Amino acid sequence: MTNVTQRSATHLVLVCLALLAIGMVMIYSASSELARVRYNDSLYLLKNQAVRATVGLALMIFCARVDIKYWATFSRFFMLCALGLLILVLFVGTGPADRWLSLPYGLKFQPSEIARVALVLYLADVLVRKEDDLLKFRRGLLPRLVVVGMVLILIAAQPDLGTAIAIGCIAISMLCVGGVHTIQLFCVLIVGGVGILISLYSSPYQMSRLTSFFDFYGSQNGLLAGNYQVNQSLIGLGNGGLLGVGLGNSIQKSQYLPELHTDFVFAIIGEELGLLGTLGVCGLFIWFAFLGLRIAFAAPTHHGFLLASGITAMVSVYAIINIGVAVGVLPTTGLPLPFLSYGGSSLILNLLGVGILLGVARQSLSSRGMKRI
Repeated sequence: MTNVTQRSATHLVLVCLALLAIGMVMIYSASSELARVRYNDSLYLLKNQAVRATVGLALMIFCARVDIKYWATFSRFFMLCALGLLILVLFVGTGPADRWLSLPYGLKFQPSEIARVALVLYLADVLVRKEDDLLKFRRGLLPRLVVVGMVLILIAAQPDLGTAIAIGCIAISMLCVGGVHTIQLFCVLIVGGVGILISLYSSPYQMSRLTSFFDFYGSQNGLLAGNYQVNQSLIGLGNGGLLGVGLGNSIQKSQYLPELHTDFVFAIIGEELGLLGTLGVCGLFIWFAFLGLRIAFAAPTHHGFLLASGITAMVSVYAIINIGVAVGVLPTTGLPLPFLSYGGSSLILNLLGVGILLGVARQSLSSRGMKRI
């Protein structure tokens, strides 16, 4: 088991580096013309992403060396900070849809990205501490659901229903493996479904995205912008065929698919690298999930198991939803593709999560007397 864990950790790093490398290449290919027009520097967005990747990798290395007991010790503090930032962004948010908080020197970040990591840390800790009370709804599950509900409501209020649903899926997966009773989980899903319906009916913009999904080949007016993006994404994937049109030769990136280096980078991968390229990316995410779960099951403590499972779910859920949107099987959500989409908050927090996952593997090796990674 020790050798398996060590190999899993090594392969996990290689998978992340491979996804990062693909992301850098595709971001440059997709955004070079946009960066030249907008910033008079075709390398502008690539250089920004490279800086963020460097910061993220440094955090990954640091977090891999942190004893995972400290994530439990400070989990409630991190959760309180995340809730505070989610409240703050409702009043002083900037950027598209006011979902960012600005920092000095032109830096900004999304509190929702911090919240998803904080929620994983919180649930991994509390599901262990309250393990004996989980079957008691009032003392066990209800207080946890209040915290999760506050996070999701604050994110949905930005409004960002797609991120709220994704983080809700991560929380449900952790509650499931954490020992919460099946009947209680079913009730949670019903309440969550009602919350989604309320959010949809209170936001015409979100409802238009859902309408465009079910009216896929219907009206193409301005209210159905999400439908337009998905249509253009499918055209790009279809243009790519088996082997793609070649790096830098995408037609969709010229005029048809806006901001494709962020939410729809998968479509450009499909157009330029073809079906084989998209299958390769999907294979890397599947391998990431397999390695993450293997590290989780090898963890010497229940806390380590929950922590590794949550981080694995955190990356996998976002990958599934983003790819599902790009291929037209899910409504447009605006979620980035982990490690591949342009964006600092997502990339840095995902790499930080990988560092925590490596920390779980390191604890497994240390507990068995193996050399630390």
